[in-house]
Amino acid sequence: MSTLVSGGTGRPPRIGIVNLMPNAEQYENWLLPQLALSGPFELQWIRISSRRYNLDDPARIAATYRTYKEATADAPLDGLIVSGAAVEHLPFEEVRFMDELNDMVQDVHAQGSPLLGLCWGAMGVGNLVYGLPKDIYSAKISGMYETELLAQDGPIASSLDDRFWSTHSRFAGFDDKALDASTTVRALARAEGAGTVIAESYDHSVLMHTGHPEYYGSRLAEEYRRDVDQQVAGVRAPVGVDLDQPLRLWRSHSLAFFASWVRLVGDQSAAR
Repeated sequence: MSTLVSGGTGRPPRIGIVNLMPNAEQYENWLLPQLALSGPFELQWIRISSRRYNLDDPARIAATYRTYKEATADAPLDGLIVSGAAVEHLPFEEVRFMDELNDMVQDVHAQGSPLLGLCWGAMGVGNLVYGLPKDIYSAKISGMYETELLAQDGPIASSLDDRFWSTHSRFAGFDDKALDASTTVRALARAEGAGTVIAESYDHSVLMHTGHPEYYGSRLAEEYRRDVDQQVAGVRAPVGVDLDQPLRLWRSHSLAFFASWVRLVGDQSAAR
């Protein structure tokens, strides 16, 4: 099912979102408010065909989500977002849906449409398109980190503050030495204690954000309590977060980040 997000005239760009998060509907409610201020676009929720969606209403998933083949049967996508997934602790070759995701990512990339990966999706897209490795951590990176912008040029960097807050919840991240040695990808932003936060290809077609800009204010505190209850190893209290009165200081970054990317998609779509 396609949905027009915001109003507008003319043909809005078609953006697909591969939702790999454990609770699909919950994630929709996190992400859509961030995208709603980005300008009009036609939204296609993309499903992995082998995924069971055990935490969601199957009838709703069937009505809302389409496979990539179904979503592109009448027209190609103008952009693709790959969400985070609870698989960052696994080597890429052990992720069961990697081949299916690769088909989507490579198809969108080959036609020159922008790609955006979030959290594990950033690492997955970086590996599929550029072969970038990741580091798997023994301790979870969780919290709100002051992040430094490393470049001022380009459609994304030019819209961001020199310093901003980013929020993270992950057991893996980019291998920064391998990323810095790349001739196709650069780091746009890094944070002490969290490593590379945003990376992009030099041609701006692939954007990767290892954080969760779509999270709401109390999410990190909730995840910490959940992890403690489940006795997850390597979990520490989230950095910079008051567990009793958590503040969301990354909202402005999130809105600027997503708006810039959607604008890039629209500009490239209009130019074709």
